[in-house]
Amino acid sequence: MSERNLCKGCVDSVIVTEEVIQELVKETEENLSVIVSDEVYAARLKICEGCPSLQYRTTCAHSGCIVRYRAKFKNKSCPFAGKPKWDKVS
Repeated sequence: MSERNLCKGCVDSVIVTEEVIQELVKETEENLSVIVSDEVYAARLKICEGCPSLQYRTTCAHSGCIVRYRAKFKNKSCPFAGKPKWDKVS
């Protein structure tokens, strides 16, 4: 997939900087009860990095989410419709 405008509503102005992503991920550490272990997080990111729906190396084309942020949460799953590539954690 090309990295240009493949997810709904994406334009160049939606590209998020590394600094913004780091701040979002850091904010998740404020409530450790809602985030996954480091091992689960790394496994989720590895799956996302190999997915053709990853746009701009940061964003999921299925939901528009920043994958490094979404992958942190226990109550989130991969947004791939019909066949998520990773699941919620109980």
